[in-house]
Amino acid sequence: MRRKREIKNNSKLWILTFLFVISIMITGFSIFIKQSPDISSKYLWGKITGNTIKLPPPVDSLLMEINKKDTLIDSLRNVLKRYEKINIHKKALINVESGTLNMRSKPNIGSEIIIRIPDSSYVDVLYFDLNYYYLNGNRGRWCKVKYADKEGWVWDGFLKIQSE
Repeated sequence: MRRKREIKNNSKLWILTFLFVISIMITGFSIFIKQSPDISSKYLWGKITGNTIKLPPPVDSLLMEINKKDTLIDSLRNVLKRYEKINIHKKALINVESGTLNMRSKPNIGSEIIIRIPDSSYVDVLYFDLNYYYLNGNRGRWCKVKYADKEGWVWDGFLKIQSE
């Protein structure tokens, strides 16, 4: 009886030791491939069973990519600020039949109206959206403008850009 109990306890000890060693190996492998232990264990189990999964990019490479994009965005913001400081903006004349043109908070027809710009007013053109869209069948772009110390978006089809 005592012998059976010893064998049973030894078996439990071996199983616990085995599980401990496996968990240490998975943790080490996780650190090595820079993935979570969950993803690492699924990857290893897939290798054992022949159903391999594709590993996502390591976390640090994603962070590096985000940092690169943030650096690019900051660089573009700085370039835009420099252009705004030297005031290379062109003037544009508002040309609408309705009497006013809506300046919007975002470049889309459903965004908030910041101010209504009267016809025949001049605005500073800051820059144009790179994409072309169709509004009431007319092809055009959204244009970021400044008027009355406010910045917003207007449709370029209602602007007459003034030559220098």
